[in-house]
Parts: sequence; structure tokens; C-alpha cells
Amino acid sequence: MYEMNAIILCGGQGIRLRPLTADIPKPLVPVRGRPIIDFIIEFLRNQNVTDITIAGGYLVEKLVQHFHDDEHVKVIDTGDCDIIDRLKLLLAGDAKETLVLYGDTLSDVNLVDLLSAHHKSKCEATVTVWPLKSSFGVFDLDEASRVINYAEKPELDKWINIGYFVLSKSAISALGQFKTFEEFLTSLTSRRQLHAFKHRGMHITINSRAELEEAESELIC
Repeated sequence: MYEMNAIILCGGQGIRLRPLTADIPKPLVPVRGRPIIDFIIEFLRNQNVTDITIAGGYLVEKLVQHFHDDEHVKVIDTGDCDIIDRLKLLLAGDAKETLVLYGDTLSDVNLVDLLSAHHKSKCEATVTVWPLKSSFGVFDLDEASRVINYAEKPELDKWINIGYFVLSKSAISALGQFKTFEEFLTSLTSRRQLHAFKHRGMHITINSRAELEEAESELIC
């Protein structure tokens, strides 16, 4: 396994999961009796990533309490700010190549394959993407509006950002030039320096009660 550190972004308020997030941050919301963040930590450790920092914000003291006995997980209060400000704070100085994850996203991304693809691309950063899937049945029509094909909830010819970013040292050193993470990604894209790692395995982002129910049904603890 490549030696690297990981930052888990856990600063958001999780408004769409209220009232579950009224008293705890979203990463501590339980899925089958275990906090979301525990699945993410286990995922990282199973792939030999042990240098883990949690970028907290909303109710960060609850995350500090949750990990107070774990010397291998650092919880840092990065306040209420954009992702890029959290990264600037945590990656100040001579930072090494870093994996950046969302604290509400569960997946089975193979990190060895991800890092290998990143290095082969020679890009400054890599983002993991997942196929966009329609929530509806989709029809293809001919010029006379006759249906010529039907697919139930198909994959579309687009890919969505699911996190699992790899930032090279050059990308990290450029963070200070931007006010938002979106601006940073747009700049990388315009310079063709953002590589996409295609993942077709398990992926669940828990932003709503419906997605929480999906996670409850799909995950095996």
C-alpha cells in the first residue's frame, strides 16, 4: 500500500437528516447501530491507511468525544467554512500526497487501484466518480415519437463525484489560490489536471432519510 494520509470531511450540519442531526453531527448518525464514521474508519484501516484526520465543524466536540481513546484518529475543529478552507488549515506546510473523503459517503473503492490510476495519469489530482443512474424508466424515441427502446432505471452517460480525491503535493500547494473547492476543481479541469477514477462498486451517500434507509438495507455489519 502506498504511504499516505487521509482527511475525512465532517463539518456539515446534515440539515436534511434532521431531527437525527439536531444533537449529533451527521457522521455519528447510526447505520445498523454503528455510526457512519466508524464504517469509513474501518474501510481505511482495512486498506492500511492509518494516518487519519477528521475535519470537524458542526458539533465537533461530539466527534472528539467519540474518538478520545483512538490515538490514530485526530479530530480538528475547522469551523464553519468551505471545504477548501478546511484543507488549507490541515495541509499547511510541506504536506504529502493526501486522500480526501466525504464523511457521509460509504463505498468499497479499491485504494490501491485508485492510487495506481492517479500516478499513471500524471495529473495533479484524481476524483472518484460513479455512474449516474436514472430514478425512472427511460424511453428512446424515433423521429415519429415511437418508442424504439426502453430501459428501467438505467445508467446514464454521466458520472457523479463521490469524493475519494487524491491530491498531489502540487495540487495541495495551489489550494491557497482559490476561495472555494469548486473553483479549485474548475481550475484543475480547465488545465486538464483532474483525473477521474471510475468506480462501479458499492456507493451510498447519506444525505437524507431515504438514503439512510438505503444504507440500512444494503450494508452488512
